[in-house]
Amino acid sequence: MPYAFLSYQTADKSVAGQIKSVLAKVRIEAFLAHEDIDVSEEWRLKILEEIGRADMFVCLLSENYVKSHWCIQESGIAAFRSKMTIVPLSLDGTMPTGLVSSFQAIRVDPADITIRDLLPAFLKHDFGVGIDLIIDMIGSSRGYRTAETNFQLILPHIAKMSDPQVQALLERSADNEQVHHASLCARDYLPPLLKSHGHTLKPKTRSYLKQVCARYALGG
Repeated sequence: MPYAFLSYQTADKSVAGQIKSVLAKVRIEAFLAHEDIDVSEEWRLKILEEIGRADMFVCLLSENYVKSHWCIQESGIAAFRSKMTIVPLSLDGTMPTGLVSSFQAIRVDPADITIRDLLPAFLKHDFGVGIDLIIDMIGSSRGYRTAETNFQLILPHIAKMSDPQVQALLERSADNEQVHHASLCARDYLPPLLKSHGHTLKPKTRSYLKQVCARYALGG
């Protein structure tokens, strides 16, 4: 999973903390400057070091953000990194400026941010990261309806997924009975994937999923 750097202005710290918690739920570690920097550290050097380590740069755009010279510097540094996934989240309608202005911002509700708010940005700027996140959400589903809702997130993207990604989706589905015993998953979502990519699975896994799906196809 990627490592994320959260860039924010101090006034928006509570929102940044909320996003860090959301990312932690899908096992993405995030660096939150004023929380994660030891008081005795040279914080500017630490911030530069963490931007260099990070795979993703999540900036919380607001009027506060664009007025901060240091925040603009952080986003400029991140924009120069060729393999950095830039995820601009707009808290109040503020759009990206400067070197990150070429990235489309996602408008979010500061009072209610979920991983689903972040997925469009992940998929747009790094398709593989976004797909891996959705597969992990599906594989970690803790209820039949939740599994169906999570699976629906990936359906529009299946045609663009690589064979290993589809294989991983099938394997995670096989490992979680909340997924393969969810009615919509067993009856509608998994059978086409088994038909196209069942050969990539271990025979025991393929046979088990086929049996489960066949049972639901018969109304079992």
